[in-house]
Amino acid sequence: MNELKETTASKERIESELSIAREIQMGMLPKIFPPYPDRNDVDLHAILHPAKEVGGDLYDFYMDDNHLYFLIGDVSGKGVPASLFMAITRSLFRTLSQHVLSPAKIVTEMNNSISDNNESNMFVTLIVGILDLETGILKLCNAGHNPPILIYPDGQVSYLEFKTQIFVGVVEDFKYSDEEVVLEKESKLFLYTDGVTEAENINKELYGEEKLLEMLSDNASSDVRTTVNVVVDSIASHVKEAEASDDLTILLIQYEPGTANS
Repeated sequence: MNELKETTASKERIESELSIAREIQMGMLPKIFPPYPDRNDVDLHAILHPAKEVGGDLYDFYMDDNHLYFLIGDVSGKGVPASLFMAITRSLFRTLSQHVLSPAKIVTEMNNSISDNNESNMFVTLIVGILDLETGILKLCNAGHNPPILIYPDGQVSYLEFKTQIFVGVVEDFKYSDEEVVLEKESKLFLYTDGVTEAENINKELYGEEKLLEMLSDNASSDVRTTVNVVVDSIASHVKEAEASDDLTILLIQYEPGTANS
């Protein structure tokens, strides 16, 4: 009986610690939307649903006067180790991006810091981007992550087929490169982790890229919050009672140049 009580107490303590860890982890991420209500030239919405109490997905963003800096990533592994790796990645992004207008330079320095003494052999796929809100020039560096999707107001959708480079944390001193595109007025940039397209139902059927593109096209004229919620609901309808096997993260950015800020 005493052994059972000890086991139960230990389980409850672990669950409590994991719950606290989740609160700390989620507290690191921007979660007030719309994040910039006094600006009319850009809008964002994001969600992160961990498969376990804590996970390894992450997103982040912040602005200066004329630029939007953003990040989305997926750490290898699950649970507490992945969440710690996620916290390090996010902290490096915030620190290294403060005075740099090149995503590639940011990712290169992140990779060097993470690769150094990486005895756990963990890695992170990620995209770092900087959007110039005056010109619409979007600079991106993709380190092994799912390609983002451009959504046009007329319903067209297309992948941004930029060069996919090596994961962060694998090869120290790897030199990443930038690529850029000019965003059209009222276009949206959809960034996500593989928990979206690889969400499985009980028959092991994937949600898939085709369904995702269809949902984004059908909701091209919707606002960012509605679009994200529609995709999340569609995934939930596909998965139904199946247990989530991976974290699910979405970051959606809409660019509206020439709109006066309030």
